[in-house]
Amino acid sequence: MICCVLLASGFGRRFGSNKLLYELNGKPLYLHALDMLRQLSKRRIDGQEIRVVVVSQYEEIETQACKLGAQAVHNPDAGEGIAASVRYGVQAAADAEWMAFFTADQPYLREETVFRFLEAAIHSGTSMASVISAGKPGNPTLFHRSRQQELLQLAGDVGGRSIMKRHPEQVFWFEIPEEERWDMDVLPGANQPDTVDKPTDFR
Repeated sequence: MICCVLLASGFGRRFGSNKLLYELNGKPLYLHALDMLRQLSKRRIDGQEIRVVVVSQYEEIETQACKLGAQAVHNPDAGEGIAASVRYGVQAAADAEWMAFFTADQPYLREETVFRFLEAAIHSGTSMASVISAGKPGNPTLFHRSRQQELLQLAGDVGGRSIMKRHPEQVFWFEIPEEERWDMDVLPGANQPDTVDKPTDFR
């Protein structure tokens, strides 16, 4: 099984409010990613089922995730930083062969792009993978279950990319269009250009 973990616990401090609930094109920001993953879950890769898990500290997001057929996991330790979301996601995906991590602020990431990324990464012979665009790494990322213990040992505001840096030979890079890698870090129109194109890590 491939478990797609949507990390939706962020506080949106740079954004200025809870950006996950910010409405974009008629629906909350997080729902763009969740709807994409729901469509992806209808497909298979080498016969493997794709399951969706949503990790969040927000009741509204958890409730909606359950209504839409995803597994919701509450994150009571969101204040710790990125690592808490990762740990809860890994625990929920304990029986999966592969764990893919997604952030909830990439509204233009396409299902077909993600499918091709997962398929290529799983066939690459490596244990980790990441998308990249114009030389900038981004999300989603993918980890084989052999990396579970390393992910569970993360602490603080440190995500899975730190493991990739320790084992660069085990990382498969997959090029995607730059507009799909883009994440919404600040409120549209805000005068903070230095953060808009900041490469993302786990949320």
